[in-house]
Amino acid sequence: MKITCVVANLGPGGAERVMTYLCGGLAARGHQVTLLTLSNAVADFYAVPEGVERVRLDLPPFAKAGFWGGFWRLWLMIKALRRLKPDVLISFMTVSILGAALLLRIPYIYADHLDVRTCPWSPKWQFLRRVLLRFASRVTVLSERDRKYLAFYFPKWKTSIIYNPALPAPSVDLPRPDVLPQGQRYVLAVGRLVKQKGFDYLLEAWRRVCEDFPSWRLCIIGAGPLEAELKDLAEVLDVQHSVQFLPPQESLAAFYRYSDIYAMTSRTEGFPMVLLEAMAAGVPVVSFVCNGPDVIVRDGVDGLLVKPGYSELFAKSLARLMKDEDFRQRLARQAPQVCERFSLEKYIQSYEDLCTAARK
Repeated sequence: MKITCVVANLGPGGAERVMTYLCGGLAARGHQVTLLTLSNAVADFYAVPEGVERVRLDLPPFAKAGFWGGFWRLWLMIKALRRLKPDVLISFMTVSILGAALLLRIPYIYADHLDVRTCPWSPKWQFLRRVLLRFASRVTVLSERDRKYLAFYFPKWKTSIIYNPALPAPSVDLPRPDVLPQGQRYVLAVGRLVKQKGFDYLLEAWRRVCEDFPSWRLCIIGAGPLEAELKDLAEVLDVQHSVQFLPPQESLAAFYRYSDIYAMTSRTEGFPMVLLEAMAAGVPVVSFVCNGPDVIVRDGVDGLLVKPGYSELFAKSLARLMKDEDFRQRLARQAPQVCERFSLEKYIQSYEDLCTAARK
């Protein structure tokens, strides 16, 4: 099959990472796969898998293109798809390409990678989604909650659940990052420094526990518009001495290996890759209950789940793991089972089955 996979860019996000897994997995199964990105505004963070053709379109942002510019964007996408002639198109959170596919009568699959109940779509994009997703061969979501939501509000859409995959941690010996010196224990958190990720909750929780655990440090990896604000908050809460902020890392494997707990205080999520990766590396988790973590984490088995928005309860769960080595290690031993529960093989097979059905 000729399959074109579309994503806005290959920046440092979970959906972009999963897209490379999907393209590589489909290519390894003998399909002719093209990875099409629509914007060059963000530099590539992930490598294109071997055997996958990469096509870049440098389209003007939709918000700046204006009314007539929107037709120019559509024409450029039509030209690209005419040249590629895919049997099926898979789009990750990229709605505009679906109009070109519909006009060319190319069957398409659309994948949402956010909590669909909280997506900040403008009225214009909501209208486009409602029209174009009615004609999708399949709309994939990341949870049963999302599927039920779409089934209620958009009964014409054909929805399926496909969970993001968890890959086993590297078996090679990894050197300890210089920024994580020996003699310290680490709570790790990774994500864009935006409101959605809830790092303000995490810093507030850390304020409640850090004085009781002087040998522990909180490491936050990420970049974003709230970086300065969060660093200021750390100083206001007087925790800056035990919190370090690091920029996005090309590989997180060594950070998972040398961390003791993974913390997630997101307000909303899809099916977070960083959570899957941390657990695959044997890191127990403390997470707010939100879309994704409530499916991934088995409370009391491989992590602890906390009522969302309650920093005090989150701090108590952190402290429970920080002070109880045996309990922490028991959760850590169970965490890698996430690779069996959400395997890459199941993920690739699910999309291959949808592509086969879309051609019929």
